[in-house]
Amino acid sequence: MKSNGTLTITIAVVALLMTSTVNSQDAHPLQGFERLIGGQWHLDESYQEFEWGVGRQSVRARSYFVVDGQPKLVSEGFWYWHPGEQQIKGLFTAIDMPVVLFEYTTRFEGSTMVNDLTTFAANGNETTFAEIWEFVDDMQFEWKLTSELSDGTEAVMSGTYVRTKSPH
Repeated sequence: MKSNGTLTITIAVVALLMTSTVNSQDAHPLQGFERLIGGQWHLDESYQEFEWGVGRQSVRARSYFVVDGQPKLVSEGFWYWHPGEQQIKGLFTAIDMPVVLFEYTTRFEGSTMVNDLTTFAANGNETTFAEIWEFVDDMQFEWKLTSELSDGTEAVMSGTYVRTKSPH
């Protein structure tokens, strides 16, 4: 009798875990990135590319500068769902920029991607920013980088990214 009871409890726990996994996949936390996947997103003499990682458990991104008409990879990294923190996190490295490491905490609010961003220079100096990507449609988004000052927010950089190849 005890083994049947133990078996029943084990089956119930496995079923509960499977239901929990299915439910969390139904509301996939990285779904907001879907609109970025495919094509190239251009701003001035630079562009970005986004693709799904294995099992759609991450989003890989690469940034390029166009130098003498040729693309030069200057940054790469990925976003992922951190199950312990229950947040989307991102980690990127860079070359030929004032910073060498980017750490993101990201959330989606409707058609806007909101990023709390901390950057690190090679000497370890860190700077925090807010980075906002507001999607106009599936072919462009407004990008804004701001920093917090004691007397308010200061715009650091901004621009409009435009997709140049068809999505997916």
